[in-house]
Amino acid sequence: MKKNLQIYFLPWARFKKNIKLGPIIFWPYYSEAKQEIDNPDIKTYLDKYFKSYVNVDNWGKPVDTITVCSHGDVNFRSLNDSEYRELRNAVNILIFAAIAPQINRVVCENNRSLGPPSANVFELVTQSFHPEDNYISIKRRSYLSRGHKIGEIVFPKPWELGGAIWSIDEELIEGFNKCFSTEFSEDIRERLFRSLEWFRMAHIEDSQISVLTKIVMMAVAFEILLQVPNTSNKKKWIAKELEKRISDSNFIIETKKDKNGHVHKYSKIGWWGWDFYEIRNDIVHGDIVKSEILHYYTPNREWLTHLIIADIIFWECVKKELFNYRCIGDNIFSLSKEYSKILDKASLEEPQSSSIKQLSRWLLGFNKIHEALGWFRKKST
Repeated sequence: MKKNLQIYFLPWARFKKNIKLGPIIFWPYYSEAKQEIDNPDIKTYLDKYFKSYVNVDNWGKPVDTITVCSHGDVNFRSLNDSEYRELRNAVNILIFAAIAPQINRVVCENNRSLGPPSANVFELVTQSFHPEDNYISIKRRSYLSRGHKIGEIVFPKPWELGGAIWSIDEELIEGFNKCFSTEFSEDIRERLFRSLEWFRMAHIEDSQISVLTKIVMMAVAFEILLQVPNTSNKKKWIAKELEKRISDSNFIIETKKDKNGHVHKYSKIGWWGWDFYEIRNDIVHGDIVKSEILHYYTPNREWLTHLIIADIIFWECVKKELFNYRCIGDNIFSLSKEYSKILDKASLEEPQSSSIKQLSRWLLGFNKIHEALGWFRKKST
């Protein structure tokens, strides 16, 4: 009996070069296949099969965006459950590294035409095949769909791919690559990767997934990432946690009363967390959620929504996690020593830890987005 081979690939994600994340290597099929595939029968089959993936806006011509996902060497074997989870996590990282930085760019430049891609761009397909036949066998985790021959069916490029101008943040890729190391904490890795799973689901464009569902999904992503405890007042806890993680003396402070008349004082980042979780509570409790509540009102950017702000803050929290665990920002730690000397010469009593904080906000891009959102009381230096 013939033993089927297996290939994992992203039909719609165009990469110009290889990307490595832990044991996973993403490589562009049409530029690398000759070097990666030494069996001519396999290559002939795949060349024919990949022509089934076609554009919908270019007279049905085959796409040139096929990206193959290899776990280690290119051997076309079936991955076990643990290996497939590593692949799934790696794809989730690509999604985050493409979407979140692009959203920050859109908000900073106040240019909605630069919208990010959707998670649909990174659709992960598993194809079971044998080079001697012409059947298409799309494998899902629980079943194998077989019945059509190559040439009898096409897979059109989805409309819901989002913005066409995007790139992968290489700093994030390098940082997450370190998370796959056996020396990295397994608990921290699981928390980071699981939060990205929910980020992915919140960014799938589908008529069956509502904005309210996406808000709940992003709330779950935050709960996993921030390790929200089982408390009766999660919105207050999240407001305080975001204050601790992000806010500083530059932020505008506002004093408000809650529904019970109790007075609270937070920066704009803390109040966003409070409001976002109130919306989440209304959704999961079945309360009426008016569309205007989903907007985030800030001068000069009336198009912002709470979901967009959620993406920005989630991006910042993830980068801070990677920075805290020394996965990114090595240059910041080295520069902080020189920066501390400058502060000392200026007779400013700033400990090195403070200089690291200031440099990280600047070099990791946090100050720029905070200023764009009007969260600072004064322009940062």
